[in-house]
Amino acid sequence: MKFRKIDDKLSMRRPLVETERLQPPEDDLDYDIEWSEKLIEGADWTGAHGDGSLESSAIRNADLSGAVLSPFQIVDVTVDHSMLSNARWEQTTARRVEITESQLVGWQAQFALVQDLYVADSRADFAGISIGSAKGPVVFERCRFKNATFLGDLSKVVFIDCSFSGADFSRVSNAKGCDLRRAELGGITGLMSLKGALITADQAVEIAGELAVAAGFKLA
Repeated sequence: MKFRKIDDKLSMRRPLVETERLQPPEDDLDYDIEWSEKLIEGADWTGAHGDGSLESSAIRNADLSGAVLSPFQIVDVTVDHSMLSNARWEQTTARRVEITESQLVGWQAQFALVQDLYVADSRADFAGISIGSAKGPVVFERCRFKNATFLGDLSKVVFIDCSFSGADFSRVSNAKGCDLRRAELGGITGLMSLKGALITADQAVEIAGELAVAAGFKLA
């Protein structure tokens, strides 16, 4: 098992993908897929619909814009330089998944269960990310979440060098332990739903006015 080191205290399991064993899928995305050890490279599945599972596979330079996957199980999968804009992942179980340098604008990701999810260097404006249950670390690194919406359980989530202008956290149900210490917090709405999240003293000073307004004070 390979691990990704996040910092001195946190590491996470990486997808187990044996590149030399991967083969292209014989069919396009459809219902009842049960794919394993697939290389999905350069595919254009814009607006496609499907359900099922994808395991021990790699997605590269693919366009899944507007694709709907519901229900969906994704395990030991890497996604790189791909388009997931306006895609919908519903009733999703995700374990050991990495998404890098991809377009996630408007991505609607409903995770019933998530564990060891790493998303980096991606633009996720207007995305909607919902986590029902997090059993392991979820890390977003160098991502932009302008006007995005977060829901559910963020207790295992770490944000590193992310920005949230206009992002809405008001429907977060559990933020205890959510690590925001290396993120830009300006412009967030729903700050009071982030009780228990980790921030620095400097961050607290920077968002003092927004916190006061969220708590019901009137600044005069």
